[in-house]
Amino acid sequence: MNRRPFPLVLVALVVSLVLVSGTALAQTPKRGGTLRVSYGNKIAHLDFHTAPGYEMMWVAMNVGCGLVNITPDGKFVGDAAESWQMSPDGLLYTFKLRKNVLFHDGTKVDAAAVKFSIDRLMSPETKSGMRPFYEAVHSVEVLDPHAVQVRLKHPYAFFLHMLAGYRSGFVIYSPAATQKYTLQDRQQGKPEALPGCGPFRLIEHVDGSHTVLDRFDKYFMPGQPYLDRIIIRVIKDPVTEMAAFKAGEIDFIASFSPEHVDTMKAQNPKAQIMTGKETTPMVFLMKVTVPKDGKPHSADRAPHPIFSDIRVRKAIGCFGIDRKEIVNIAFKGQATPWVGIIPPGTLDAVDVNAMCPYDQAKAKALLAEAGYGPAKPLVFELMTSTEKSVFNVIVTVIKEQLARIGVTANIRLVDKVSWMNTALEDGPFDAHVEDLLSLLTIDSNAYLSAAGARWNQARHQDMKVNDYYARYAREMDAGKRKVIAKEFVEYQADKLYWNTISGSPFYMVAQPWVKGYTYNAEFEVHWDTVWLDK
Repeated sequence: MNRRPFPLVLVALVVSLVLVSGTALAQTPKRGGTLRVSYGNKIAHLDFHTAPGYEMMWVAMNVGCGLVNITPDGKFVGDAAESWQMSPDGLLYTFKLRKNVLFHDGTKVDAAAVKFSIDRLMSPETKSGMRPFYEAVHSVEVLDPHAVQVRLKHPYAFFLHMLAGYRSGFVIYSPAATQKYTLQDRQQGKPEALPGCGPFRLIEHVDGSHTVLDRFDKYFMPGQPYLDRIIIRVIKDPVTEMAAFKAGEIDFIASFSPEHVDTMKAQNPKAQIMTGKETTPMVFLMKVTVPKDGKPHSADRAPHPIFSDIRVRKAIGCFGIDRKEIVNIAFKGQATPWVGIIPPGTLDAVDVNAMCPYDQAKAKALLAEAGYGPAKPLVFELMTSTEKSVFNVIVTVIKEQLARIGVTANIRLVDKVSWMNTALEDGPFDAHVEDLLSLLTIDSNAYLSAAGARWNQARHQDMKVNDYYARYAREMDAGKRKVIAKEFVEYQADKLYWNTISGSPFYMVAQPWVKGYTYNAEFEVHWDTVWLDK
């Protein structure tokens, strides 16, 4: 009997289908298990609407839910909102809520909770660092239990960006729990005071030690999350952290110091080392005013005794530091020397490095003009935190560079929470070095650099800065925004209320068995799709 040969194309197709099927099966998420996460710093506190620091943010994003999220390619996707519409004039946003969203205490997430949360963030009594982003909001109206409308005073090009990814984004609070429990209860992380609507429930928070989150079985996304539990440990020493990772005691490092990346690769060749564009600014900020009465956030200000003088700011922050040398030593060349307020990897970034060349002679001349010299040497305190060892390297290099122009910078090392309580809360300091939050847009930096903003670190009072922010955010035409951005960057580089050193590469590290995580810098850190392949 003659047998026709099996067509080779069909053989290849069958083999491909088997391989694809096998791959699909191998990648099917497994339910269960505990993700062990390490933080390099303690969480400041757990009132999501007011706490500083991304350590809190990444808990808020997983315990809480908001209206929308943003993907790495800049697309908006629904969270508690299943759909939304913007009016043609950009003044009215209508959100339709999913009907199956619950707080962890079993109560429903509805339009009233959304209104309550936005109103709370807008209230001066809340003292939220996010408040400047809600300046554009005129009112919030409940249309029905599952529809809410936000009316703006004027167009705000980044309204959805703000809701999705500025700091922790917009986190919906339970009106009942918020009114029943105190601010201190939330700050201390009492689970009953923080019934979120996210994929994980807060189970335990021990200040400075650990935080435990468990799967919320009634999460509105079918089948998610996959993990049973997340345990976040505080491991402040990066060497200890790397040792714990190598020993398999840690699955995920939430923020990894860039100078240790090569060591991590050598010790753990299979580790997933995640990074992206330089959207985080490394800054050397100088304080421009101080409160006359010595009370933080006082409106009655006096000039800072040193850095209120623009000549001194330019001598020290512009011409007196060699950004290329800092990058080569601190980052081993793996960062971009930068002057502009918009980091190099952020929308509408402009290279104005030529405005601040390293020029010791010019720096000395400006200092002499301001009255400093051998007979009256300039001495100031340069603060940084112990969060990342790269900070200490940077301030050490700056100290050496400034010594070349006759300036003494006394280094002050503090822990991260102390740094936040000082730099953000108008405490006593002259200047500091830190890498600040990643920027989706320059608009998302207003809360740290606009005049009158609670966390304006330079404490300048220049309303022209606010005018630039307003013009940029209200301009709906992308081309016209670029023009405003260039003007703004040049203005800030001239005034040095904000002084960037470089971009700051951001890294996360995961074990090879951690699957399903989508890297989105600091903007979105979600563990609802994460599963463990072990």
